[in-house]
Amino acid sequence: MSGSETIYTARLIGPEIIEAGRDNVVSCPVYLNGAVVTPSAGTLTIYTSQNVAVSAGSVTVVGGVAQATVTASALSAYQPGDGWRFEWALTISSVVYTFRRDGSLVYRRLYPVVTDVDLMRSHTDLARRMPTTEASYQDYLDEAWARIESQLINTGKRPWLVMAPSALRDCHVYQTLVLIFRDFATAGPGTAEWEMMLHYEALLERAWGILTYPQCEPKTGKAEGEAGARTSPTGTMWAGSRRNGGFYV
Repeated sequence: MSGSETIYTARLIGPEIIEAGRDNVVSCPVYLNGAVVTPSAGTLTIYTSQNVAVSAGSVTVVGGVAQATVTASALSAYQPGDGWRFEWALTISSVVYTFRRDGSLVYRRLYPVVTDVDLMRSHTDLARRMPTTEASYQDYLDEAWARIESQLINTGKRPWLVMAPSALRDCHVYQTLVLIFRDFATAGPGTAEWEMMLHYEALLERAWGILTYPQCEPKTGKAEGEAGARTSPTGTMWAGSRRNGGFYV
């Protein structure tokens, strides 16, 4: 890329996770100045950890975002594993930009178990406090979940091997409430909202400290080791100050 070319952002949150045995829709949203940039054309090339090219299907643009479907039949010859690579070559203003994303083929991906209902059970007044521009706290839930998955990956654990998603419920609730009350604390330290943020940061720290969960075999989805065996994240520490809405890592 030359120094005169525009630097775009591909909003790729974490690795690309595709499931064996089903069709997977993958996408590459590109942004500039807070707005989606629509590519005029594009291709997607997928490689396994052995650099074997996998058929990705054709790239289409839906709502300004490039996407493609990786079919179950295209994946049928491969075993679940890490080290996959997704390369999007998108044409924007007559220039081809290549955005690379790491990924994995998994037996089953991990899904969250927390909803607005669970947040309301912790704080019934969250319904009253919800901004008039919103109908849900889903954006906070999504961001909290992204941080949890990133945390697991950064400590050497693979979220798609967690067999009990409910084990992450407390972490997800507390992380979401940290984000919510940090936003509510517009007047900063000393406010009730700020203290609530600190309260949930402390609960989040404790939840990570005692977190354990059963883990599955990557290629079969069956329980790893003896029945009831559990594992836990390692290498936890606080990144940055706890007084700026930081995340326990």
